[in-house]
Amino acid sequence: MTFESLGIIETSSVSASLKILFGIQKEKEIKIVGKEILGGGIVTLFIKGNLGAIKRAIAFGRQNLISNDEFRSSHIIPLPHQQLLLKFDLEKK
Repeated sequence: MTFESLGIIETSSVSASLKILFGIQKEKEIKIVGKEILGGGIVTLFIKGNLGAIKRAIAFGRQNLISNDEFRSSHIIPLPHQQLLLKFDLEKK
């Protein structure tokens, strides 16, 4: 049984989120499972997959966006509970 981790990346613009998506598409063990566009152009991306791949993807995004002040925050949940995924509508019942 393999467990999938949940990564959350928040950027300050839609173009910044596209830069991250372009970079992390090379990670084969990651699935983009959701996005939220908040007020002021803030975009939150939800990714699932192997913990190591998520760490690499978030490090990539942070490294490429922090110099432009487009990276806002990130968080990794190594073993998300099923109810948490349902709450964010990231998994089917």
